[in-house]
Amino acid sequence: MSLVARSSFGVFHHHVGRGLVSIVLLSLASAASYGMAAVLQHQAAIREPPELSLRAGLLVSLARRPRWLVGNALDGAGYLFQFLALRRGSLALVEPLLVLSLVFALPMGAWLEHRRASAADVGSTIVIAAGLALFLGVARPGIGSPHASNVAWAILSAAIAASCAAMVVGSRGGSQRRAAVLLALASGTTFGYVAAVTERTGHLLDAGVVHTLTTWTPYALLVGGIGALLLTQSAFHAGALRLSLPTLTVAQPLVAVAIGLGFFGEHVDSRGLAPIAELIGLALVTVGVFVLARSPLIGAREP
Repeated sequence: MSLVARSSFGVFHHHVGRGLVSIVLLSLASAASYGMAAVLQHQAAIREPPELSLRAGLLVSLARRPRWLVGNALDGAGYLFQFLALRRGSLALVEPLLVLSLVFALPMGAWLEHRRASAADVGSTIVIAAGLALFLGVARPGIGSPHASNVAWAILSAAIAASCAAMVVGSRGGSQRRAAVLLALASGTTFGYVAAVTERTGHLLDAGVVHTLTTWTPYALLVGGIGALLLTQSAFHAGALRLSLPTLTVAQPLVAVAIGLGFFGEHVDSRGLAPIAELIGLALVTVGVFVLARSPLIGAREP
């Protein structure tokens, strides 16, 4: 390899390496903001009357609660960090890191409850971090490139809308536990879709704001974001955070990664034993998330 080629190769990898670090840091900042927001929003939403579930009046009533407003501000910060991360990072890289939102919810809960994290809480956190490190270390997702045809986007949008509608219908007339899980699953599914549209919108902005506004993506982003917000607050409102938050936390990255792999042509390592290691990593993350969500510091105590 010539001196010029070696120099160009080194500069390229230095640029990519720095880019990946910035993507990871932005994703972690997003996870921290989302985690703290969830605890504050749940404490406000659980105190609202049951008949407000899935109604716009729920958001109107919550807007009078200071903790919910602070939670919304943190949600906004989290989305900004996520948007910046997805402008350059793939769904398969950014979205799994958002699972750490539950880990960041732990110190917020400890502060509000004036308690310390238990050994089980710390152990669950380690399991989540280990599973995440295993998945990302083996999968090695890279920079994003969200290209899909309008037909593919139409099919995806219809599938997401239909599945979420089915979950909302299924949440009616059952137990509070069932409602909390199904609404959280619908919320996570919607947020996974919103993440995909966010990545697409971020890349469109490279061609300018005016060009972006002439496409359908920012409007789909607005509708999806409002729907996800209403579903999330309804899930928090339905019951224990230990049911809704882990379901939402796990569903969002799984849906987003599936969209990235199936529609955007993103890649994870599939050679040899890599898929098995990736599945083990995801299983560790899922188990850790659901165990950690049972901590009294996150939401086991109800009013």
